[in-house]
Amino acid sequence: MLLTEARRAHYHRDGFIKGPRVLDDAMLASLRSELSRVISQQAESQVAQPLSIRNRTGDDEHPVWQVINIWEASPAYRALLNIPGLGATIQALISGREIRLWHDQIQFKPEAIGGATMWHQDWPYWPTMSAPHAVTAWIALDDADPDNGCMSMVPGSHRWGNAIGHLHGLPRFDAVPAQYQGQPSPVQVCPVAAGEVHFHHCMTWHGSPDNTSARPRRAIALHFMNEQVTKVPGDMHPCSHYCESADGEPIRGAHFPLIWSADGVPGQALAPVEPAALVGAASR
Repeated sequence: MLLTEARRAHYHRDGFIKGPRVLDDAMLASLRSELSRVISQQAESQVAQPLSIRNRTGDDEHPVWQVINIWEASPAYRALLNIPGLGATIQALISGREIRLWHDQIQFKPEAIGGATMWHQDWPYWPTMSAPHAVTAWIALDDADPDNGCMSMVPGSHRWGNAIGHLHGLPRFDAVPAQYQGQPSPVQVCPVAAGEVHFHHCMTWHGSPDNTSARPRRAIALHFMNEQVTKVPGDMHPCSHYCESADGEPIRGAHFPLIWSADGVPGQALAPVEPAALVGAASR
């Protein structure tokens, strides 16, 4: 996965960039099957579980199913951390001497009734993290287009600071104003084909509309951070209690696998994880 200087400059200008296809059809079929298995077995205590499974809209008529840390419940999803060149690409976007997974999350919009993901920035939802040195690799498991609720982004919005209060105040998905604090805020629709990856900065404004199509829209978002992200005191996020670092130190621990290091140390993603340990971790 090569990243030219021009593509890197594009990312720093806009706060997002389209990447290549990283999953083939066989891998996509396996991941879709694994998602169904994990959801169907969420009540089985003897099976390794993700951190959480929930309908993030709270509306059963317009659900968006979110599964956090599915990599800890499925070897197929754990293998995504070893996509060739992924760690080096993330490092090229946010720099640093270490790149770790913060957490992953499935975003699943069922066909016809899938709800909207309203406009937001990622980092304000992550109060355990001291600084916004993070980037998301968003991999489509189905073709994501305007009909089934693909993402939209506002170019350059990653440079406008914490605007989550403003975004929460928007009454509808299509209510983004033409300007924000004197800056043009055009909405750019970002279709992503199945198997392709899309990168965005953790402060970039983004969201996605309802899925009104006859097709599901499933995707896996892998959120990565560098060592400049330190632990903020308190237990303010579901991942907080996984952190093995002291307050003020870089976030580290077995639940935040290392995928790239400037020292050439192999990442932890290939290390086997005992199912019993995962079941215990998910219940904490």
